[in-house]
Amino acid sequence: MAFITLGQSPREDIMSDIGKYLKGIEYVEYGLLDDLTLEEIEREFKPLPNELAYVSRLRDGSEVKLSKNKVTSRLQELVSKVEGSVDLIVILCTGDFNIRSSKPVVYPSQALISKVTEISPRTLGVVVPLESQVDMARKRWCRVSEVTGIIVWSPYSGTEEELTRSAEVIKGSEVVVMDCLGYSIAHKKLLETATNSRVIVPREVVAELITEFSRRL
Repeated sequence: MAFITLGQSPREDIMSDIGKYLKGIEYVEYGLLDDLTLEEIEREFKPLPNELAYVSRLRDGSEVKLSKNKVTSRLQELVSKVEGSVDLIVILCTGDFNIRSSKPVVYPSQALISKVTEISPRTLGVVVPLESQVDMARKRWCRVSEVTGIIVWSPYSGTEEELTRSAEVIKGSEVVVMDCLGYSIAHKKLLETATNSRVIVPREVVAELITEFSRRL
């Protein structure tokens, strides 16, 4: 399997949560920004004002904001480069992409929507990492359930205290979805306590898909 992050690999933060589902599976990690300096990243991928941006993590653990439009073409190039050596490609981002590949591609956004739709909650709280993603999140999730609130909290630069404080906005929602691969199982547990709601994180959804795929091999 190939795991592709929009930031830099390795993504030890993500793999620490899903690694237990990879026993017996060979995998390799790639990052869109692996060979770039911070100056090059800011010059080539910095989002424009009011442009939809995605957030990811650099190798040193710092946060980076990226233009969706600018990363999409680079993502396609990387997928085309690695697809010949793997059976499955997993995009480590819940953004919306339409990538061409001769191999199956896991889009966590689609898997996350399917999971929450299957649960069919009456009310839904949403967490996203960037203010620029709020409108996108509202359009995405209002088709699934009544959205009681959307909070903005970065898994890379936000504090636990900030998350707990912000959670008041979505407290009482039947389900809370944390719409970013940067959100960990620890973040999920913290939010469950703060909201008394069922919390869904993409890492667990991706792990379920990996387990299902490996059974078919």
